[in-house]
Amino acid sequence: MQFLSIKVESEETARKFICSLCYSTDVLSDEPFVDSLIAELSVPAATSEFVSFITKSTNKSALKALCGRLSLMIDRNLDPIAELDWRVGLLISLLASIPTLRLSTDESRKWIAFLAKPTFVDNISLKTSLATILACPHLMPDQTSFKIDDHMERSLVGFFKHIHSLIQSSEYSSLSNMMILIYVHLITDNGADLAALLSSVLGRKVPKTLHKQSLVKSLYIAHALLEQDVAQKAASISITRDLCAHSSGYLPVHCIAHLLNWQSFSKYGTPIEQWIKAQLKECRVPVHPIISTLLENFTSSCIPTDENVHFNKSIDESFFEEIFCGDMFDESRLPMRLIALTYLIAFTYKLDTQQQRDPHQITCTQSHRSAPPKAYSQQLWKSIPIRYLLIVADQRYNDFQHIRPMLLRYVVLSMPHLLPEQDHFDAFRSAHQKDGVVSRHRTPFFPIDEFAQVLEEASACHNFCRLSKALSVLLERATVEQQFRYYELILRAMVLSLDGGWPRALVDKLQLAWERFDSVIPRRLHEDTIRLWLSSAHAAQVGRLDQRDNAFLVAHTPLVLFRVDSRIFRSPSHLRCFCRSLTFYLAASRDVNTLQLARSSLNSSKGETEEKEALLRSFGGTQRLAVVQTFIELCDCADSDDLEEIRQILSSQIHQLFIADTHLPKLVHFNMYPLRLIPVIVRRVPSAHVLINSISELITGGNLERRIFAVVLITELLELYKIPSAFSALSLISDMLDAMMVSIVTDEFIVLMLNVVPSLARLILLSPFHAEHFLAILERTRKLAFSRMAVYSSLSQARTSPEQRLFELISRTTEDLPKLP
Repeated sequence: MQFLSIKVESEETARKFICSLCYSTDVLSDEPFVDSLIAELSVPAATSEFVSFITKSTNKSALKALCGRLSLMIDRNLDPIAELDWRVGLLISLLASIPTLRLSTDESRKWIAFLAKPTFVDNISLKTSLATILACPHLMPDQTSFKIDDHMERSLVGFFKHIHSLIQSSEYSSLSNMMILIYVHLITDNGADLAALLSSVLGRKVPKTLHKQSLVKSLYIAHALLEQDVAQKAASISITRDLCAHSSGYLPVHCIAHLLNWQSFSKYGTPIEQWIKAQLKECRVPVHPIISTLLENFTSSCIPTDENVHFNKSIDESFFEEIFCGDMFDESRLPMRLIALTYLIAFTYKLDTQQQRDPHQITCTQSHRSAPPKAYSQQLWKSIPIRYLLIVADQRYNDFQHIRPMLLRYVVLSMPHLLPEQDHFDAFRSAHQKDGVVSRHRTPFFPIDEFAQVLEEASACHNFCRLSKALSVLLERATVEQQFRYYELILRAMVLSLDGGWPRALVDKLQLAWERFDSVIPRRLHEDTIRLWLSSAHAAQVGRLDQRDNAFLVAHTPLVLFRVDSRIFRSPSHLRCFCRSLTFYLAASRDVNTLQLARSSLNSSKGETEEKEALLRSFGGTQRLAVVQTFIELCDCADSDDLEEIRQILSSQIHQLFIADTHLPKLVHFNMYPLRLIPVIVRRVPSAHVLINSISELITGGNLERRIFAVVLITELLELYKIPSAFSALSLISDMLDAMMVSIVTDEFIVLMLNVVPSLARLILLSPFHAEHFLAILERTRKLAFSRMAVYSSLSQARTSPEQRLFELISRTTEDLPKLP
């Protein structure tokens, strides 16, 4: 046929071409007619003279002629046993996409009936027909009023039921996958992605027409695919291999995420955890944005609620054990581990904060899995390098930008004590590290076996120089990744080095290596370290220590930690490590208790919740109070050669605790401590200046010891902070002493003065405005003490009496003071 090879370049040529197609049925068979018309209509309108010609309103007759020829061809081939080529359906979609097309009711019936033929049994024909029905609203009258010709409605219902029966067979898996995606797009009114899907099937750009297909949408949802079918089919849908942010289009994981959000799997008892596990293993960097939505919806679906008692089975613990086993710094497992950590933290947080319910009311949709969701074991959490993964997610922002916000949100909500700080980031900043995270160099700088042998020699107090050299090479040239290979040996050395014979420089290197491990896996580090120190012969006994895990240490913080080897508190390097562990467990205890409060608040009234919050604040304050009081007692260790450094370390920790809890300084000093330690605390703890505002409460109290403590304390504070509020407290001191001398002078007054006279002497020098009054108080006190010595029955008793000592003390003090002008 020569005219089939003629290129349509003008309206005249187009008119002749249409005439040849439509009025030469005896000459031109159906197959060339379909192929020729598809070829011309597939060309974009901007470059096709033929398409431009038939879309003009003045050429409606030409378009009508084409439609008439197609209708005649359909009439001849509508025999139920005949199989027409799928290209006819494609031609219908091309013609129906022309905006000027107006079909008669009879033509619409014929075309819809052809597309809905039950003789279509191959995937291509079925997918083309389904895509054409959904992509071409011009095939049917206006659907916005939910009215349609009964004949067309029966055809569509029959077609949808037909394909519904076919997809029960695995032979139609591609059709089934397409129908699942269509169902999700229709339910979510996602016209853009639906148009993209139909475009990929029809091979042409399909505009967004979902808003014009209201009736077709309702018929499809009612007859083509039910929600239960979607859930069952979706669980077996293929996963996306090497899923990353560069994977484009609407993927199966998008569909699963939507179905999880609708609780479809849990509602109909369809297991989905295996699909989730398989997809997580195929995740690559940069992480795809849908992964965070998938994890959010899946973790929520695993937790039963009052609104939805059905729940999916969570991922088994063995899956995560497999993920986190082996090399902790394995680059190939890094995306999967970060995603797995995000799931674990999100699931654990939602489980910990779910409303407490009666276990008998919880219904699992799988009869063979009747147990409610359970938390993952402490042993699993111990093996996860949470802080290291958080550092990697931060430093490789482009790779993990889509999962990092969700990960950080749940870490902040459930375990903020594991968030990395600046010194943890600094541990990974080295010229030897690639991308600022880890080096791919795997060869240790010092053989581990040789390092163990050197450590054994050092434990017998031999060859410290060799061990020191090995540590220097490790710290200066190796990355944190390489240093972590020596984890067990470094921890053992931290115990052996408690012996007094180890050089201080060597112990400091061990401390630095230990602190770098805190940037990788702090939970395991602190638990293992405390366990070793508690098992020492110099530690207080803790029953069943081998059975105590991280939960025990958190529950009994801080008192159980102070039962470690007592030599730690005499070694500055070990004490710094101990303070890190103590800070870690105090923060962990706070986070655990906060989660418990959040969970209990769901079933409590407002008054009960407020009462529990007050109890929690009191408990936290008591913990910090015990720590500070113990630290103050440790500042009084006179048998340490490094007492000044130990005091500086402890004072720094006290300062941080005072800043964290503004009520703590007042509480600590109301409980008091030895007077000789007041100068140590005031001078080494900068935040102690806040006590100036609390002096009045200490002085006005009826307790003698507290009054003595207040006078000595204000003296030390005034020595450092010469501010008006501090000087105003001196008037309270003078008023208190005057009031005590006006009444009957008792033994209590004598004891008070014996302790405060040195402080009064210093106040006279510090405050000229109060000097004269304090001198007068001292003189009156001296006379009162001298007169009270007359009550003793003998001279020897008088000479050894408190009054005599007070008399002599005041006399010496006034003699040493400069004379006032």
